Amino acid sequence: MQAMEFYNFQNFECVSFSSDSHSPNSQSPKNTNKPGRLKVNARERDRTQSVNTAFTTLRTLIPTEPCDRKLSKIEILRLAKSYIEHLDAVVVTGNLY
Repeated sequence: MQAMEFYNFQNFECVSFSSDSHSPNSQSPKNTNKPGRLKVNARERDRTQSVNTAFTTLRTLIPTEPCDRKLSKIEILRLAKSYIEHLDAVVVTGNLY
């Protein structure tokens, strides 16, 4: 059966209730291997930081007005695609505009 989660916003804790077990403190199978989970979490943090660094680097290569405008990741990707298409057209035609 599916577990339901109830949030206690005063203490910011989440308590899971499963229809198989009526105890709110019963652990799910995914929480039984804490050292392994910590390694997975650390790898995910490193991966996320790497992706964010790549977006920051890509952002510095895209001309925008104003140049310090905050862009979302999807905006960065769309502008990069458009800029690459523009550069390709400049190479093919030899026209800057």
